[in-house]
Amino acid sequence: MEDRILNLPKIPKWWGKRATIFFIVVLSVILHAWSVWQLPVDYDEPVYLKVASDYAGFIKQGDLQGLIHYEENQEHPALVKVLYSIPYLLTEKNSDSSFYLFAARSISALFGVLAVFVVALINPWAGFFLALHSMTLKYTSQVYLEAVPLFAMVFSVYALLRSEKHGKRWFYLSAISLGIIAGSKYPYLFIIVVLGYIWFQFSEKNIYDALKFIIVSGITFFMINPSIWADSVNRLLASLIFHGLYFQSTHVQSYAYAWYQPIIYISTSVQWYPQVFFFFTSDEFVFYVTIFGLYFELKEKKWTAIWFFVGLLFLFAWPTKWPQYTLILSPVLAIIAGRTLQRGWNWIKPRDDYWNYLDAMLPKPPKITWWIIGIFMLVLFGGKVGYEYQLALARRGWNSYYMNNSPLVSNMINQINIGKEQEILFATDKGLLVWKGDADSLWGESVTHFDQSNSLIPSNRVTSVSYNKNNEIYWVGTDNGVVSFDGFDWKIYNQNSVGCERCQVNDIAIDSSNFVWVGMNDGIYFYDGSLWEKLTDPEGKITNDAINSVERQKSNGIDKLWLGTYLGVSVYDLLENSWTHYIWADNFFGWGGVVDINILKDGSVIANTSGGGIGIFKDEWTFYKNSNSPFKSNTVNTSIQAPDGSIWFGFGYPTEPGGYLMRLDSENEWHRYAANTSGYLESEPLDLFFDTEGRLWVATNGNGIQTFYRQSTNGGWK
Repeated sequence: MEDRILNLPKIPKWWGKRATIFFIVVLSVILHAWSVWQLPVDYDEPVYLKVASDYAGFIKQGDLQGLIHYEENQEHPALVKVLYSIPYLLTEKNSDSSFYLFAARSISALFGVLAVFVVALINPWAGFFLALHSMTLKYTSQVYLEAVPLFAMVFSVYALLRSEKHGKRWFYLSAISLGIIAGSKYPYLFIIVVLGYIWFQFSEKNIYDALKFIIVSGITFFMINPSIWADSVNRLLASLIFHGLYFQSTHVQSYAYAWYQPIIYISTSVQWYPQVFFFFTSDEFVFYVTIFGLYFELKEKKWTAIWFFVGLLFLFAWPTKWPQYTLILSPVLAIIAGRTLQRGWNWIKPRDDYWNYLDAMLPKPPKITWWIIGIFMLVLFGGKVGYEYQLALARRGWNSYYMNNSPLVSNMINQINIGKEQEILFATDKGLLVWKGDADSLWGESVTHFDQSNSLIPSNRVTSVSYNKNNEIYWVGTDNGVVSFDGFDWKIYNQNSVGCERCQVNDIAIDSSNFVWVGMNDGIYFYDGSLWEKLTDPEGKITNDAINSVERQKSNGIDKLWLGTYLGVSVYDLLENSWTHYIWADNFFGWGGVVDINILKDGSVIANTSGGGIGIFKDEWTFYKNSNSPFKSNTVNTSIQAPDGSIWFGFGYPTEPGGYLMRLDSENEWHRYAANTSGYLESEPLDLFFDTEGRLWVATNGNGIQTFYRQSTNGGWK
């Protein structure tokens, strides 16, 4: 009987290279499917979906001229975006944009799996490593341009290697693949250097073959890139000029990446989505094994070394340091790492066969040990997969948007509100941001940013924003006064015009009479369209202090102004011209300013406090705290009523960062939304908002925004 290292079970005879490659491909399919499902929407995905939708429209209408002269996103060739148009061509227009997102991602994943397959044909270990490579998984599972040129690049190299011994058809397949690379994304064309080196190493070669290779590639590129069918030279020049200008754009410069940033990307796994890449990823292992194995690749003058160094120099030289560009290196990193392991085994095996030192050095546990370990690992792995699957189900409907994956200008969002049709307004620490969504993304094509550089906003820290749909005026509160904007002109309201002394705006409310109520640090002010006045209580000083929140209640014979202050809640009855103050400081409720007031559909009033829990007023106050409710803290920053009548609350922590959400349903039961029960990432929520489609928006303290949209069949929230 053959002795095996560590007495490991013998590999079945039927398990050969084909079975190994099949296993690797199945693994890649599973991981790509998981990534397609779980990765949040990234910055460029809506851009490419919009272009794909437009291409589909041209093709359906038979509008060849529209397809040729399409100007959007012309900095990149057309092929990948045409492929992404297939779901739009095969289906009627679907109001659910997520269908097209996942359909296009599946096309990307298909080519990602094919790239793994080809790399596995070169070296099975390399295919295994590439299947587990998180950076490659990410960008070949999203609607990016990477998967097709990645596959074409790998296949072009593989076909050229085979062509020396297997005939000219592989040679021309390599040439066609190079044309596909050019028609997909230009940076991947650096592989020409590698292809040239491989061809130069052929024992039989002539210049005419090289010319044929270039001609076939050029014809392929022209045929699959309709954007250059007319005025080819100028279109190509326009693409080059765009990239030259894009390098210098504010968007690129704001990231200020160092020249060595690509090294950071290729030496670390993707850190942005721990909930997606919860399994072992090979990025770090592959990088360090590659560094060790490079010596031998250079010594043996392998084409892999040329690929690595030319690709790395290209990444250093290319001014835009986006992480997806590193995919030009991920296949060769996997190949070098795989060859290094294979080379190491080939060195150890004959020596061990001769000296038998591994057998003498290593223990020989009973075979039952490996069965026990295998069963234990299988159970552990199954439990982990089941747990992550349950979390994945809980994360359905949740999306996160921040500066890296959306047009947000700041991750500090103080307030969210609605503007004109399909407009969402963001009060941020870097100005006012206006998104106008469409079927492809929440921000659509129109994103407008106002700050001190292009408007009369007195401060870039925007604390509150509201829109008066009756006269179509935006009201913007800052830490230095309030301004209005009618779409053309700005009007400034500061100390001179308002009369405020401490003019930081904390909240803005616009009522049905077009009165603008502004809570400032020195009281409540209102604007009737011509004059500003301060509303005060002649018998008390409370209304001369900071007003954190303002709500006007006007219905069923009630006309009251509710104010949240540092001492509690103050109510002004506009019909009776009288004040009522509910003072909660220094009593059983504990100190904590009322930071948000919310009026429900049934007329109830909610007061959210910074440290005192929640107060709900129905003829009298009822208080909810962690002593009588399932709260983890009594810091409640905001609340809102959902379309189904349930109430959502945003909680923070008094002494540490982060937070969570809770929902009080119609059955008076509490539901908690945190990282282990939902897709909410436990950032501190500062404001909650429901748009016209019933989507929940969460403004967070430093982590951008999160949205949630998932309804049950009866219309209630799941």
